[in-house]
Amino acid sequence: MNSRNPAILCIDDEELNLKLLEAMLLRNGFQVVCAPSGMDALLKIKSQTIDLIILDLAMPGMDGIEVCRKVKEDQKLGDIPIIMITGFASHEARVRGIEVGVEDYFTKPLDKVALLARINILLKAKKLSDERKRQEKALKQSHDELDCQVKLQTTELAKANEMLREDIAKRKWAEQALQESEEKYRTILEVTQEGYFENDLAGNIIFVNGAMCIILGYTREELIEKNYRQLTDDTTCKETYHVYNEIYRTGEPAKEIEWQIVRKDGTRRYLEVSISLEKNSLGKPIGFRAIARDITERKRVAEKLQNTLNSLRKAVGMTIQVLVSAVETRDPYTAGHQRRVADLARAIATEMGLPQEKIDGIRMAGSIHDIGKLSIPSEILTKPTKLSELEFLMIKEHAAKGYEILKDVESPWSLAEIVYQHHERMDGSGYPNKLQGKEILIEARILCVADVVEAMASDRPYRPSLGIDVALNEIEKNRGIFYDDTVADACLRIFQERGFKLAGIYYE
Repeated sequence: MNSRNPAILCIDDEELNLKLLEAMLLRNGFQVVCAPSGMDALLKIKSQTIDLIILDLAMPGMDGIEVCRKVKEDQKLGDIPIIMITGFASHEARVRGIEVGVEDYFTKPLDKVALLARINILLKAKKLSDERKRQEKALKQSHDELDCQVKLQTTELAKANEMLREDIAKRKWAEQALQESEEKYRTILEVTQEGYFENDLAGNIIFVNGAMCIILGYTREELIEKNYRQLTDDTTCKETYHVYNEIYRTGEPAKEIEWQIVRKDGTRRYLEVSISLEKNSLGKPIGFRAIARDITERKRVAEKLQNTLNSLRKAVGMTIQVLVSAVETRDPYTAGHQRRVADLARAIATEMGLPQEKIDGIRMAGSIHDIGKLSIPSEILTKPTKLSELEFLMIKEHAAKGYEILKDVESPWSLAEIVYQHHERMDGSGYPNKLQGKEILIEARILCVADVVEAMASDRPYRPSLGIDVALNEIEKNRGIFYDDTVADACLRIFQERGFKLAGIYYE
């Protein structure tokens, strides 16, 4: 078995950056190949084995996006995972990177612990993917050999039947040829690394290869005539029964069915099983054939990744609670506003049918969208009279200040960008960057509408509530101008048709 250390290609036009990356990776046991440009990198990657690529986004000549595109378009190189390193990447650049196949982004200065963790995860995933491809190739080769063998058997049987009518001696020869053919067939099944077994119509095992014995932890003699029900728990047993029944009824094979088995030692393994109906020469069903692949390690890796994501979400949630508590301590009015905006934004996103992942991110961003106001003097925030021009300019800075506070918070969502954009308008009249249309994140477009409705419908330090009807009229009047059409329509529906109400707001 090849035990070489993984090789990582680092691409950056800054020599210092390359040396820092190289030193870090070498300390952690990786082989490192360095390239100062995209062209040099493409030459090196085709001349040696590379397991992962780390490249800078902004480079003269061929930038990181173009390098990634050329690698992913190459059939031999396309499965190499790529991590993009950037000083500051726009949303558009991130989208372009994702479209061409970038697996992850890291922003300078690099979090070395997070980067190394992500490198190890990607390398493990690639190793599993490479192993699966190798196994699938071997399985396909076995299938091709089986198909050839079946065709050979059919030809030999046809010849034998013809010869039986003429000579008994020839029939014996044909039977011997058939026996040899079956032995070859069984030999092929024994050398394949995939598990293979055959059941009769009652679910009893009538043949099993060596790989399947290893997977289940039994000897061949122990498995023969053992029923599949004895190898599974009750839940899997019922599911498997329905699969077998459907295959028998339709004649159609079932591919990649997940099957949890209990080994002889009591441990559980997860298999990916493909099952087909076996028929005799008259077309009558006589049993089932199945190929099984052990995917336990793959599931463990997936569960580990999910646990990591859950931990990250929990950490973000705790961070959000700390920030919300900071706002409540300093300005109870702003805190109440944020909670109501978060509730309304979540309701709008749900009405629009967005994925739960986006809805959770919108709720989180809504809970702290005015966090930047921590940097604004409280006497301005609570001023009971109209703000001066200078004071209003200070208030407008809260979106950028919020971005600065949140930009380094590790999160599954783009919280900093959402907060940064929540005062942008569809026609470009908003702030701080006068973004237009789809330049604005959908989460920020939703937060914008929720923010306007809540602000107009609630009491402000300098004026009483304008009322929910006035707020909804503003959204309807300026839909497609200031506010996204789809978002505005969803907002109007939840109030007018679903009976949504803002907590703590008086309704006549």
